[in-house]
Amino acid sequence: MTELEKRQDQLLKKLDNLYDRIKTISSYCNVSNVKDVKISKSNKACLPIPQEVVLITSPDSLPWYLNVILKQSSEPINISWHIHSSVPNDKVAKIKNFVNNLPKSENSNINLRLIFKCVLADTELKLSSLAVPIIGNVNILRYLSFAYPNVVPYNPDDHQVDYLLDLCHLLERTPEKNKEAIINKLCAQNKDWLYGNEYSIVDLAAYNVIKQWKNIPKSVPKAWFDKLCS
Repeated sequence: MTELEKRQDQLLKKLDNLYDRIKTISSYCNVSNVKDVKISKSNKACLPIPQEVVLITSPDSLPWYLNVILKQSSEPINISWHIHSSVPNDKVAKIKNFVNNLPKSENSNINLRLIFKCVLADTELKLSSLAVPIIGNVNILRYLSFAYPNVVPYNPDDHQVDYLLDLCHLLERTPEKNKEAIINKLCAQNKDWLYGNEYSIVDLAAYNVIKQWKNIPKSVPKAWFDKLCS
């Protein structure tokens, strides 16, 4: 089995774990069947937002989707942050710049703690000290789509969306020489947005990967990227 196939198997297992967790949390919200949940811009949050959340990430894979979500959400969030000793000094300024540009809010019941470490393969979202963390930016966005359906539109019944999200996951790890091919697949249907006629979780997942790069390839639609940066 190739390294890529092993990574894909690991991703599928993570998705299965995430789906089981969503079904459990949904039962507390009187949602009898996750597949029956329809995400639309007018829906209220399907899942409760925990009061204490920890996001552990690398300075080389900053959660740029937080900036977009916090700008669009009406739910205030208190943010604190910590830089782990594994982070070299030359990356500290980059982290501080990222945190300082996040939308600020006060008097919220929701507390998000950001921990920046250089020892993780994937970003982790911890909803409690006892729960298994949600691993990987794409999986975290899937969870956030159920907590913020108006901000992260996602239809879990659309297999094409999941295919594009898998491409975003692969794009995070692919060598430089293979990035162009994946970007072309992601942008194959691009008009205003990457999939369909409306903004969706796919746009946010792709943007989060591309925003990490110093040099943006010409194959990335500039108008699309600029909209998400604004």
